[in-house]
Parts: sequence; C-alpha cells; structure tokens
Amino acid sequence: NHYCYLKSKRGGSSGPKPYAGYNSMNMECDNSPVKNMNCLREGINFASADIGNLVVADEEECVRHCRDTELCVALTFIESNHYCYLKYKKGGYYGPTVQAGYNSMNMVCDNSPVKNMDCLREGINFPGADTRNLVAADEKECVRYCRDTELCKAFTFIESSHRCYLKTKRGGSTGPTTQAGYNSMNMECDNSPVNKNLQCLREGINFPSADLRNIIVADEGECVGHCRDTE
Repeated sequence: NHYCYLKSKRGGSSGPKPYAGYNSMNMECDNSPVKNMNCLREGINFASADIGNLVVADEEECVRHCRDTELCVALTFIESNHYCYLKYKKGGYYGPTVQAGYNSMNMVCDNSPVKNMDCLREGINFPGADTRNLVAADEKECVRYCRDTELCKAFTFIESSHRCYLKTKRGGSTGPTTQAGYNSMNMECDNSPVNKNLQCLREGINFPSADLRNIIVADEGECVGHCRDTE
C-alpha cells in the first residue's frame, strides 16, 4: 500500500522486529563493524529491563539491533533459541546473574585492570541497598560485576559463601557496620589523611538525632573515615 509511517523513536517503541514486506530506517545509524565484543559476558544473564526481543543469527547481529534502538544500552542472547533481548539498563534491571547458555553485554563497558582495591574495607559490612547478589571468586570479580551494573556504587563480599552483594548506595542503606568475614567497598572512596578537616571538630558539643548508624571506633579520625564511606 506504500504507506510511510513516521516515528518519534529510533527503532520504534520496542525495537526492531522481522516482518516481510516492511522496510524501516533511522534517520541516523551506525553501520560500522562491531568492535565491542570484548564487552560480552558469557554465561551471564542481564535479566529484565527489556525493550523488545527478536530472533537473530548471533550476538553481533544483536549488537546491530541495539544500535538501531533508542535507549538500548545492553543485551542478552540465549544460545538455545537465538533470542536477542534488548535492554534499557546496563546489566539488566537488577544486575548480572550466572546462567549457562545466556550471553550478555553492555554496549559500553570497562575491562580495565581493577586498581581501586585500596577502597576495600575488611571486616566491614555495608548492609542494605542491595540490587543483586551472586557468587564471585573474589572481591575483584565483585568489582567487575559492579562495573557492569547500572547505579552500582558499592558491594559487600562474604568470605564464607563468596556471595557478592551489589549496592545502589555508598556504604549500604545506613552506613558501615563491623562484621568479621565481611569485606565491603565503595567503587570510589577518599583515603586521604583525615587530619585536614579535624579543625571542624567541636569539643564538648553534641549534634543530636538525624542518625544514620552508630559504630564503635578508636577515635574521631576513624569516625571521619566511616562518614566518608557513607552516602
């Protein structure tokens, strides 16, 4: 019938769908070779946060459909049926899960060496504010899962179970607690000497209420460190 449908979103409302006799295009597109396959996480599912899904030949075709879809920032490809799920959140809605036969990727990722382990607080738990938990080999793997998850700012790793709890708030929901066997870190931290702001200390003065958390510390300097770690 030669009808032309003008669209307000790249890829339509829910992304591309195969349909014989229909031809579609975005006014701007990226036809360059796919070079970001180093972002692919094999055996990982980015569950939910779906825009749409369709059957494709492989992960590279899935990438090209994501390029053509407004707000698409990630994808999951299922090996058994070749379904490609386009995602509007990095890591899916809650973050990665380990699942055989599922391969997922963010369109942009950070594969650089983990260099922020000086932010790790051993014997400290950041309770609450969890977005996802999964088993990880160690704290460095936990860092990489956090990198792949939208809004992940921190995590807690439990030594006994190797569970990695990804967090949406620095320091968890209400700040650090002392807990043996729990190691926590914010993805960004301030380890600079605290003596520079101890001139703000008011001796003999109480700041009542508005409490987030209480924790036993050695001195005011350690208290400053915990406050820095708390959103």
